[in-house]
Amino acid sequence: MSPRDGTGDIFGLLKEIIELEKCARPLNELTDSVHFPLKKDKEVELKQKVEEMGSVFEAIKDGLDPLERQVREVFHHIVRSRTECLESLSRPNSHD
Repeated sequence: MSPRDGTGDIFGLLKEIIELEKCARPLNELTDSVHFPLKKDKEVELKQKVEEMGSVFEAIKDGLDPLERQVREVFHHIVRSRTECLESLSRPNSHD
């Protein structure tokens, strides 16, 4: 598995998804246990967890942008190929 075949990107994305889950779990636990108004220490902790999650989210988004472009390119290639095939099938056969 080489970076050229895209598997390196997939493993990086998987790592980032795991990091997102690691950030989300304590954040969920923290928000489930808080009572409003927040105490100052809980507010600071909550802000820190949200910032961590935001950083991981941005890394995932950055990792998905190239993948999204690749999927779009493949989709357009498939559509063009299908269109060409249908056009060639609709042309009168010159062998008659």
